[in-house]
Amino acid sequence: MILSLLGFSYLAFGLLALAMFSHYRDTFAKAPNPQQAKALYVAGWIGIAGTFWGCIATQGAAYGSILFFGLLSFAGLLVILVLSYRAKFLPYSMAISTLLSSVLVVMNQYQFV
Repeated sequence: MILSLLGFSYLAFGLLALAMFSHYRDTFAKAPNPQQAKALYVAGWIGIAGTFWGCIATQGAAYGSILFFGLLSFAGLLVILVLSYRAKFLPYSMAISTLLSSVLVVMNQYQFV
């Protein structure tokens, strides 16, 4: 479950990064329109809130909060590294993390893991 939360927090930070003009331009070679930037920003914060909820639901309030900040730190570092070295790969890595995290959630739901 922790790996799936890491994947979703990576997705949330990627969305927040793409809401910024310079990161969006580096990734897609064009400027975002204001509606795209706002949608990415809102979706990113919803993703962070969902990650917080997932951490609290799985670990409780005390350990969930600690896990949440650790996951955010690690996911933020991964997004920074991808943007620094392979900015055009960010959307693909976000899609891969979402797919793998969703598979992990489904596997955990049915106790395959």
